[in-house]
Amino acid sequence: MTDPELQNVQPEEALAGRDSYRLEYEIKDAQGVAKILSTYAKIIRDNENNVQRIIGTTRDITQLKEHEKILEEKIEELNKSNRELEEFAYVASHDMQEPLRKISTFGQRLKSQFSEQLNEDGNIFLTRMLNASENMRNLIDNLLEFSKVSRNKQPYEKIDLSAVVKDVTDDLDMQIDETGTRISVETLPVVQAIPSQMRQLFFNLLHNAIKFRKKDTDLVIRVTQKKLSNQEKKTYQLPATHEYYCIKVSDNGIGFEQQYAEKIFQLFQRLEAKSEYPGTGIGLSICRKIVTNHKGQIFAESEPGKGTTFSIILPQDQ
Repeated sequence: MTDPELQNVQPEEALAGRDSYRLEYEIKDAQGVAKILSTYAKIIRDNENNVQRIIGTTRDITQLKEHEKILEEKIEELNKSNRELEEFAYVASHDMQEPLRKISTFGQRLKSQFSEQLNEDGNIFLTRMLNASENMRNLIDNLLEFSKVSRNKQPYEKIDLSAVVKDVTDDLDMQIDETGTRISVETLPVVQAIPSQMRQLFFNLLHNAIKFRKKDTDLVIRVTQKKLSNQEKKTYQLPATHEYYCIKVSDNGIGFEQQYAEKIFQLFQRLEAKSEYPGTGIGLSICRKIVTNHKGQIFAESEPGKGTTFSIILPQDQ
């Protein structure tokens, strides 16, 4: 029985004040095979609210229930697999740091003490080795950050996103000054969120915009916000009972083809040459993970040479 209001009550009491009801129950057919049935009934009343008749339908949902059970088991298996992968990523990344640190340390000593004794090729090989170890260190750091976001169980707090973005721009002040970047920020909402993850989200997005700027154009970044209307919440398939904000981070950078708008959020995916735009391809994956943790959405709109806009939809309360 799926309707708790109809459990353990008399028929008259069960029907009082109701216009309809739905029941699920188990029966056995003539061969003794168990079946699960679902009945939906509409109650027809007269002008004095007395029940005149009940009309409805009954259908066999045995197979549907079996499929639901299989689906629930598959989801649990997938969740378990994801947890194991997150644990593996954390442990593997953490354990790789020590040997990598030794490679980097001894490589630096080799370069500082014996570079003059090496020929040109030897110095080139040593430089490449040190660059590779630095790239590996960055990759491990980003993997650990991704794993930390996945495992983070910090409580949600009321935080002012304007203050978060201000802290992030303060951290990026050297890059902002060196590149001549101009950032304008509207007054952003106060939302219930995990402070460290919101800081990581906006740091990654602003840092991403600075990295993928056009070389011959002053970079302009705009951070704007709006509260979603009921129609917009319906468009994004969000519950109408919650308030949502859409924060946009727009730039006039190099942009990309819109067909890659989903690919950029996948782990290790890059659209540009690594030699020209260094990085690990994890930053935007972390952004999506953070937004998903907060029951929100993130997507990108872009055009080559005309910049990119990242839209972050966040609930006001969790």
